[in-house]
Amino acid sequence: MEKKDGEAMEARLAEMGKRIDELKSRLGTVSGEVKAELARRIDAAYAEQEEQRQRLHRLKDQGLEQWDSLKDQAGKAWNGLEKSLQDLASRLKK
Repeated sequence: MEKKDGEAMEARLAEMGKRIDELKSRLGTVSGEVKAELARRIDAAYAEQEEQRQRLHRLKDQGLEQWDSLKDQAGKAWNGLEKSLQDLASRLKK
């Protein structure tokens, strides 16, 4: 993995963490079952973010060969987390 790729992913993880924190702070705007479901989904987003962080650190340790073979797979996982965050944000706007 190239250094710039790792730095870009670290920045992306940090930004996602801020977005998750912001979504969690907005849970007070909803109540009942909706709040409980969104809280579970936010917890799942935190877990997914941590999984991506661990995956990134493993890739950094394994180097360029592993990075090339796992880049597409990692991209799909990141995109899934991004979609989840967008969905949560839209649900909290309602």
